[in-house]
Order: sequence, then C-alpha cells, then structure tokens
Amino acid sequence: MTDRAAWMRTQFDHAARRHGLTPDGPTLRGVRDRTISGRVTNHETARWLRVIAVATDQAHGVVWDGPIAATEITGVPRPELLTVEQWTAQNQTIRAELWELVTEPICAPHETLNQVLTLPDLWWPNMHACLDRLARHPTTRTPRTQQQITAALRRVCGSHVNSRVEHLVTQHGDLRWTNLTRDTPYLLDWEFWGLAPAGTDAATLYCTSLLVPEVATTVYDQFRHVLDTPDGRIAQLGICIQLCPHPCCGALIEPLHPL
Repeated sequence: MTDRAAWMRTQFDHAARRHGLTPDGPTLRGVRDRTISGRVTNHETARWLRVIAVATDQAHGVVWDGPIAATEITGVPRPELLTVEQWTAQNQTIRAELWELVTEPICAPHETLNQVLTLPDLWWPNMHACLDRLARHPTTRTPRTQQQITAALRRVCGSHVNSRVEHLVTQHGDLRWTNLTRDTPYLLDWEFWGLAPAGTDAATLYCTSLLVPEVATTVYDQFRHVLDTPDGRIAQLGICIQLCPHPCCGALIEPLHPL
C-alpha cells in the first residue's frame, strides 16, 4: 500500500458516510497509520469515529477485541460504544467504531508528556477510584502472558532479572496522558485492557511523565504503594522496554535508560 495515510482517510470518510455523518475537524492518526479517529457530526449530534485496519489474518485476538470487550466494564468513566461495522478491502479488515463524544479535553496532546499539568483537586481521588473499580473487574483477557513478560525482560536485562509476576490485576493497559481527560477523568482507548502485573497503569503514567520531573514525582507519590513492590518494579521495567523502541518515544529515551 503506497500511501497508507491517504487510504486510511478514505476508509474514515467512507465510514462516516455509512452513518450519515460528516467529518468535523482534524483527525488523529495512530502509530503506523493503523488507526484514524476524529469527530463526526450530522449538524445535530456529534460523535467520535474510530477506524482501525489490519491485515485480515491479524483481525482477531485480545488487542483486536479490546474496545468491544470493554463494554462489559461498569463503574469506570469511559465513552459508550454506539455501533460497530466491519468490512474488508485490499486484504485488510477494517472496523469502524462509533463512540459517544467526550467533550472534556485530554490531559496532553502527545504520547509523552512535555509540560506541567494542572488538574482539579478531585482528579487524583477519582483516578484512584477508577483504577480500584477496574482492578476488581473479573476477566481472563491477558494481553501479555507471563512467558512474554519473562522473555522481554530477559532479552534486555539478562537471565538474572526477576520476572515472576505475583499478582495479575485487571488494568487499562495503556494509561498515558493522551488517554485521560482533565476533569472526570474519562479513560479512553481500551485496546490493551486486561490482566497485567499490579502497577502497570501506574508505571505507564509514571514512565511517560519522566520529561516533566514535577509531574513524574507526583505520579510516583500517588502510586508508591504499587510501584515500590516486586510487581511494580517488573511493571516499570516492562514499560521501559516497550517505550524505548516506540516511534513516539523521542527525548523520553534519555530518562528511560537510567530508570
């Protein structure tokens, strides 16, 4: 596919028309143009449209099913999934998800935080309540198995590293500032939710805050009870390993290496 971005935009426009909606504003491109998302409207009601496309033989599994399966979670603020449609083209399976539009601004526009955040007084208590409720949600979804965690840690750190997870807990799985809103907060983007080492969400938020030491310190203080545990240290190491080769890592790689 010579121009993936243009092709994805065509799929987005096609999905909007199928719902009788019109794109309304800029779109957000996912990593390697795997997804494209944006606001759509019929001049009366605004929605959020997310379109994902993968090779048809990859259109299955925990990550593919994540946003759909997340509809079973209760008690955690997240947008409501309204409709889903799926089709194929050029050996790709395309899925269009129409979501409730969350009008609260997100905490940061980039995967890696690069500025100080000012959050409402109740933001942190509400965030803890969200994650506590999520942790109690029963699931068998396991985006990364113990074997995968062990292999990743040993590949980077050697066979001596402790990689045995004691507590697998239901986590959001991609708790970056781009996936959190500034007020309630709403939790967005549920592809990777499922069982993960206790502290994975805290570790993700902490590691992606390292370029802003003031925020990173706040995050660590808020989640010290899970980050200062064997599982929390495994979670931090795992997130570092995931982030370092990520296309959006950029300058974050500098503080990640010593961590």
